[in-house]
Amino acid sequence: MDKYLKARKEQKALNRKNYKGPFCCWDMDVMIEDNDTLYNVKYNSKLREYYLESLEGPYMRILEYCPWCGIHLKLGLRDEWFDILEHEYGLDLPDIPDQEKKIPAEFKTDEWWKKRGL
Repeated sequence: MDKYLKARKEQKALNRKNYKGPFCCWDMDVMIEDNDTLYNVKYNSKLREYYLESLEGPYMRILEYCPWCGIHLKLGLRDEWFDILEHEYGLDLPDIPDQEKKIPAEFKTDEWWKKRGL
């Protein structure tokens, strides 16, 4: 068992060192992909937000820093998303069904903020 634990620890260290994925570190990537934990770490690419999702109801906590490597995460774009939809498309309440169906396709993904260089 000790050999197994040592090999696993060495593999994790190697994974961390060689990580080249889309997130700030290997641990963040693992937590976003793993939905069997006590809490869910999520990434919303549309709003560029990392957050902890409560398993007990509709509650979430935005993350400003990675809990594992400590890096300051890029600011989310929630306010910008709503502002652009209101000013450019006249959608002041895009969460209601009548306006939700008028949201341009690019605003349903990360395309809108990448296109604008945000």
